[in-house]
Amino acid sequence: PSTPYFPSKERTSEYREGLFVGYRYYDTVNLSVRYPFGHGMSYTSFEYSDLSVDENGVEFTLRNTGDRAGAEVSEMYISLPDSGVYRPKKELRGFAKTYLEAGEAKKVRIDFDEYTFRYFDTKRDSWQIEAGDYEVIIAASAVLEMLHATVHMDGVSASDGAPECYRTATINNVSAEDYRTLLGRDIPDGSWSGEITKNDAICQLYYAKSGLARLVYKVLTKLKDKAEAKGKPDLNILFIYNMPFRAIAKMSGGMVSERMVDDIVNIVNGDFFGGFGRLIKDFFYNLSLSNSFNKLISEKEKQG
Repeated sequence: PSTPYFPSKERTSEYREGLFVGYRYYDTVNLSVRYPFGHGMSYTSFEYSDLSVDENGVEFTLRNTGDRAGAEVSEMYISLPDSGVYRPKKELRGFAKTYLEAGEAKKVRIDFDEYTFRYFDTKRDSWQIEAGDYEVIIAASAVLEMLHATVHMDGVSASDGAPECYRTATINNVSAEDYRTLLGRDIPDGSWSGEITKNDAICQLYYAKSGLARLVYKVLTKLKDKAEAKGKPDLNILFIYNMPFRAIAKMSGGMVSERMVDDIVNIVNGDFFGGFGRLIKDFFYNLSLSNSFNKLISEKEKQG
């Protein structure tokens, strides 16, 4: 469902698919997939029965009906038909993993929590529970529903004014007008403005003032296009290609600091000698801090 909107336009990512991510989309529009969310293979089989619901959660019996031991992940979904706010057909709100010997049965309980029935009310600017009769679904996967029950929840009367495309999950071609309505404000202009920042993606090296940086862009783009031409995109290349510069510090295990990221961005923007000089200086400064920190940790460990 997000395919029409990614990669994004230069500096912005527009999540026009809204809440319809993964199973929430496919389940709502009744579109079958090869491996549904929660799907798993097993060497045994399980039977669900005796669902009961109280104000704090659900309880049911799970029995291993096969001839060998196994574990089952039971999922609890919540659904509110005819909701006043747009939402998926059902939403995962809890799960439990149960190990059973062959022929064994156990009572399984999944508790409700403060998140189970709530939604974010943009008009009240707070989390709320919409009043209504909720369907509680116990399932083995997003499409393998085993048990059903209904529970009434007191709450607020809800209405969000979401466009029809979101109410019907017809989100493969959301118009700018409908997305603006959902967003509640103007859509930010993501056009590149002339200088790369650490919030820009590495693929923005296309605009770099540094010849070396533009060469890196060409190499990455060639590798990406080559993999896509084979019909097997290289996920590692795509990850790097769309990663913002600031993520370099987070993905380097401490080898690159935030100051070093700023130096790299300066190099990309044409300050090669000044940026490179500061990069070397900040590298040794960061190395010194890391060594001091590791020494402190080692001393603490020796002290017990």
